[in-house]
Amino acid sequence: MEFLLYLALGAWAGVLAGLFGGGGGIIIVPVLVFSFILQGFDASILTHLAVGTSLATIIFTSVNAVREHHRRGAVRWPIFAWMTLGILIGAGFGALTAEAISGLHLQKIIGVFALIVAVQLALHLKPKASRTVPGKAGLTVAGSVIGCASAIFG
Repeated sequence: MEFLLYLALGAWAGVLAGLFGGGGGIIIVPVLVFSFILQGFDASILTHLAVGTSLATIIFTSVNAVREHHRRGAVRWPIFAWMTLGILIGAGFGALTAEAISGLHLQKIIGVFALIVAVQLALHLKPKASRTVPGKAGLTVAGSVIGCASAIFG
Protein backbone atom coordinates (compact mmCIF):
# COMPACT_ATOMS: atom_id res chain seq x y z
CA MET A 1 0.00 0.00 0.00
CA GLU A 2 2.83 2.42 0.86
CA PHE A 3 4.39 1.80 -2.56
CA LEU A 4 1.20 2.95 -4.31
CA LEU A 5 0.97 5.99 -2.05
CA TYR A 6 4.51 7.06 -2.88
CA LEU A 7 4.05 6.29 -6.57
CA ALA A 8 0.98 8.55 -6.63
CA LEU A 9 2.70 11.28 -4.59
CA GLY A 10 5.75 11.20 -6.86
CA ALA A 11 3.63 11.41 -10.01
CA TRP A 12 1.58 14.26 -8.54
CA ALA A 13 4.71 16.17 -7.49
CA GLY A 14 6.23 15.69 -10.95
CA VAL A 15 3.12 17.02 -12.69
CA LEU A 16 2.94 20.05 -10.40
CA ALA A 17 6.64 20.78 -10.80
CA GLY A 18 6.25 20.60 -14.58
CA LEU A 19 3.15 22.80 -14.60
CA PHE A 20 4.45 25.53 -12.34
CA GLY A 21 8.13 25.43 -13.18
CA GLY A 22 9.31 24.89 -9.62
CA GLY A 23 11.77 22.22 -8.69
CA GLY A 24 10.42 18.88 -7.56
CA GLY A 25 11.96 19.33 -4.10
CA ILE A 26 9.83 22.40 -3.39
CA ILE A 27 6.77 20.20 -3.82
CA ILE A 28 7.90 16.73 -2.78
CA VAL A 29 9.50 17.71 0.56
CA PRO A 30 6.28 19.14 2.06
CA VAL A 31 4.31 16.21 0.62
CA LEU A 32 6.72 13.73 2.18
CA VAL A 33 6.62 15.57 5.52
CA PHE A 34 2.82 15.34 5.51
CA SER A 35 2.96 11.67 4.48
CA PHE A 36 5.49 10.85 7.20
CA ILE A 37 3.33 12.61 9.80
CA LEU A 38 0.35 10.47 8.76
CA GLN A 39 2.50 7.36 9.12
CA GLY A 40 3.52 8.31 12.65
CA PHE A 41 7.20 9.09 12.09
CA ASP A 42 9.01 10.84 14.92
CA ALA A 43 8.64 14.60 14.46
CA SER A 44 12.31 15.20 15.23
CA ILE A 45 13.48 13.28 12.13
CA LEU A 46 10.67 13.43 9.58
CA THR A 47 11.81 16.66 7.89
CA HIS A 48 15.35 15.37 7.53
CA LEU A 49 13.96 12.12 6.09
CA ALA A 50 11.84 14.06 3.61
CA VAL A 51 14.79 16.15 2.40
CA GLY A 52 17.02 13.08 2.13
CA THR A 53 14.36 11.12 0.26
CA SER A 54 13.81 14.03 -2.13
CA LEU A 55 17.54 14.25 -2.83
CA ALA A 56 17.73 10.49 -3.43
CA THR A 57 15.01 10.67 -6.09
CA ILE A 58 16.91 13.43 -7.89
CA ILE A 59 19.69 10.98 -8.70
CA PHE A 60 17.46 9.08 -11.12
CA THR A 61 15.86 12.09 -12.78
CA SER A 62 19.22 13.85 -13.12
CA VAL A 63 20.98 10.92 -14.77
CA ASN A 64 18.23 10.59 -17.36
CA ALA A 65 18.10 14.33 -18.00
CA VAL A 66 21.89 14.62 -18.41
CA ARG A 67 21.97 11.69 -20.84
CA GLU A 68 19.26 13.25 -22.99
CA HIS A 69 20.81 16.72 -22.97
CA HIS A 70 24.23 15.25 -23.78
CA ARG A 71 22.71 13.31 -26.67
CA ARG A 72 21.51 16.63 -28.09
CA GLY A 73 24.87 18.30 -27.53
CA ALA A 74 23.46 20.59 -24.86
CA VAL A 75 25.96 20.00 -22.04
CA ARG A 76 29.03 22.19 -21.67
CA TRP A 77 31.26 19.70 -19.86
CA PRO A 78 33.99 22.17 -18.75
CA ILE A 79 31.33 24.22 -16.95
CA PHE A 80 29.87 21.04 -15.49
CA ALA A 81 33.23 19.98 -14.04
CA TRP A 82 33.86 23.20 -12.09
CA MET A 83 30.26 23.54 -10.91
CA THR A 84 30.27 19.91 -9.78
CA LEU A 85 33.31 20.56 -7.61
CA GLY A 86 31.43 23.44 -5.96
CA ILE A 87 28.21 21.45 -5.66
CA LEU A 88 30.02 18.65 -3.82
CA ILE A 89 31.64 21.12 -1.42
CA GLY A 90 28.37 22.99 -0.88
CA ALA A 91 26.33 19.81 -0.46
CA GLY A 92 28.70 18.63 2.26
CA PHE A 93 28.43 21.95 4.08
CA GLY A 94 24.65 22.04 3.57
CA ALA A 95 24.23 18.52 4.92
CA LEU A 96 26.20 19.42 8.05
CA THR A 97 24.12 22.57 8.42
CA ALA A 98 20.82 20.70 7.99
CA GLU A 99 21.95 18.09 10.51
CA ALA A 100 22.57 20.83 13.08
CA ILE A 101 19.06 22.28 12.65
CA SER A 102 16.16 20.73 14.57
CA GLY A 103 13.37 19.16 12.54
CA LEU A 104 10.85 21.85 13.52
CA HIS A 105 13.22 24.68 12.63
CA LEU A 106 14.09 22.98 9.35
CA GLN A 107 10.37 22.83 8.51
CA LYS A 108 10.07 26.56 9.14
CA ILE A 109 13.14 27.35 7.04
CA ILE A 110 11.80 25.23 4.17
CA GLY A 111 8.41 26.93 4.54
CA VAL A 112 9.95 30.40 4.24
CA PHE A 113 11.96 29.21 1.24
CA ALA A 114 8.76 27.88 -0.37
CA LEU A 115 7.06 31.25 0.16
CA ILE A 116 10.00 33.06 -1.42
CA VAL A 117 9.87 30.71 -4.42
CA ALA A 118 6.09 31.25 -4.69
CA VAL A 119 6.52 35.04 -4.73
CA GLN A 120 9.30 34.75 -7.31
CA LEU A 121 7.10 32.58 -9.55
CA ALA A 122 4.02 34.77 -9.07
CA LEU A 123 5.88 37.98 -9.90
CA HIS A 124 7.94 36.39 -12.70
CA LEU A 125 11.17 37.51 -11.06
CA LYS A 126 14.10 36.13 -12.98
CA PRO A 127 17.80 36.91 -12.95
CA LYS A 128 19.09 39.02 -15.80
CA ALA A 129 20.29 36.79 -18.64
CA SER A 130 23.93 36.96 -19.65
CA ARG A 131 26.00 35.24 -22.30
CA THR A 132 29.16 35.41 -20.22
CA VAL A 133 30.14 32.50 -17.99
CA PRO A 134 32.07 33.11 -14.78
CA GLY A 135 35.59 31.73 -14.51
CA LYS A 136 36.51 28.53 -12.70
CA ALA A 137 36.37 30.17 -9.27
CA GLY A 138 32.98 31.75 -10.02
CA LEU A 139 31.57 28.44 -11.24
CA THR A 140 32.85 26.69 -8.13
CA VAL A 141 31.33 29.33 -5.83
CA ALA A 142 28.01 29.19 -7.72
CA GLY A 143 28.06 25.41 -7.46
CA SER A 144 28.77 25.63 -3.72
CA VAL A 145 25.73 27.85 -3.17
CA ILE A 146 23.56 25.53 -5.25
CA GLY A 147 24.87 22.43 -3.46
CA CYS A 148 24.35 23.95 -0.03
CA ALA A 149 20.80 25.09 -0.81
CA SER A 150 19.96 21.73 -2.34
CA ALA A 151 21.19 19.84 0.71
CA ILE A 152 19.06 21.99 3.03
CA PHE A 153 15.89 22.36 0.94
CA GLY A 154 15.84 19.07 -0.94
